[in-house]
Amino acid sequence: MIPNENPSTPLPLSNQHPPVEMVAEPDYPGQYPYASLEEFLLLHEGRLLDFKETVSESFFKLLSAFSNTEGGFVVLGVNDKTRAVTGFDCRGEKLSELANRISDSLGIHPVIDEIPADGKTILTIKVNPQRNPVSYRGVYYTRVGDTVREFDPDELRRKFLEDASWEDLVGDCTLDDIDDETVQTFMDLLRGRVAGSEIPDIKDKEAVLRRLGLITPDGEITHAACILFGKNPQSHFRNAELRIARIGDDMVLVNPKNISGNLFQLLERAEEYLLSAQTIVYDPSGNAVTDSFRRKEIPEYPVAALREALLNLLIHRDYFDNRTPSIIRMYDDRIQFLNPARFPVDVTLEKIISQHYPYHRNPKIADTFAKAGYVEKFGTGLERIRAELSLAGSPPPEVEYSSLGFSLVLRKSQGVRRSFDSPGLNERQVAAIHYLRRNSSISNQEYQRLYNVKKSTATRDLTAMVQRGILRKEGSTGPGVRYSLIYTK
Repeated sequence: MIPNENPSTPLPLSNQHPPVEMVAEPDYPGQYPYASLEEFLLLHEGRLLDFKETVSESFFKLLSAFSNTEGGFVVLGVNDKTRAVTGFDCRGEKLSELANRISDSLGIHPVIDEIPADGKTILTIKVNPQRNPVSYRGVYYTRVGDTVREFDPDELRRKFLEDASWEDLVGDCTLDDIDDETVQTFMDLLRGRVAGSEIPDIKDKEAVLRRLGLITPDGEITHAACILFGKNPQSHFRNAELRIARIGDDMVLVNPKNISGNLFQLLERAEEYLLSAQTIVYDPSGNAVTDSFRRKEIPEYPVAALREALLNLLIHRDYFDNRTPSIIRMYDDRIQFLNPARFPVDVTLEKIISQHYPYHRNPKIADTFAKAGYVEKFGTGLERIRAELSLAGSPPPEVEYSSLGFSLVLRKSQGVRRSFDSPGLNERQVAAIHYLRRNSSISNQEYQRLYNVKKSTATRDLTAMVQRGILRKEGSTGPGVRYSLIYTK
């Protein structure tokens, strides 16, 4: 029976038609709850009723909206503007296929009835309100009057998530959507960290996900499992991609990319982009040759700091916010990581920074990365970034939190900026700057030994850097003379 928004009176039909007396609730599919098909088709769309001509994106969004509000009826096979009956093809397995599509896309099982109309068949689809929010392709919808709208993230939390989290919800992801290779790589990382333990070589991906708590007792795949190990999480969550670009002096985007994949793949692909987009120099000193007889590469930013910043971006983002992507912007002198994130009322940025408060928005995602050896679980991420930057001679990270989300900025050291802006420096001089990022000073003798040059060459290189304002000379003559980097704010 088509629901009446006000049970005490029948649903209005139109300004030209008086209300129609309702008949008894039908005991079988095919009996109209109104006196005639004409009157039935004149019903106004509203909070609990909608007409759809075909199965489309808007159809599934409507089912999500009804599930997240008070429920409702969809009449399928009727043009919503003209109310012309176009019908629904119920031959063969068409009806079963529709029920399966609804179940696979939304995880709900509405009641579907067939009704004959003008020699055709239309469907009434009854959707009950759901206790947990229902998304379509990672987006949650609500019914406002006769319209379907996306849930505001804050409203969604208030309405549904007082005792739940995004990563524990389930959607349309199935075990077939989980990538075998990513699960196997995770198990290899886990066994490599705890060699000699009793961890078996689990080849059953369902068993792995169950051990990680990423499958419900009923066997449903959680959002966390899908985004961590999925073959293509972006097909389920449109906000799961990562946008990254280098920005030139004229604010033109250079090589912008939308990186997709599961979280482990996003980490690998974003790190590869960040490293390849940097200016790489080589340490030509005699003790800086790798096992493969290649000179040691020195990036502009410490690799460990970049990885920690990327992990922070992927693990702690607010995945309920499907309007704002995670963004990485590379400038000439800094890298900015922008993330949609909201702290609970009792958690502040000062608390996280000063007290190392171990707040995790997505604890199961964080725990999975910790088991793989990528992170610790005790809120030390920012401190590790700070330590790596300090070791490299770079300024501390800059952290900001606002209504727009979380911003983390890593800057190059002043010495490194000057070195890359000074094309006249040779490889020894650039390598010496990187050496001084890790050490307080260098002497002429140390320079000779590190870079296998004569005293006259070392003196010439060091003097040139002093004259260019890159190094400060301490002492006047003799073995006591040392050189250190000049830092300016």
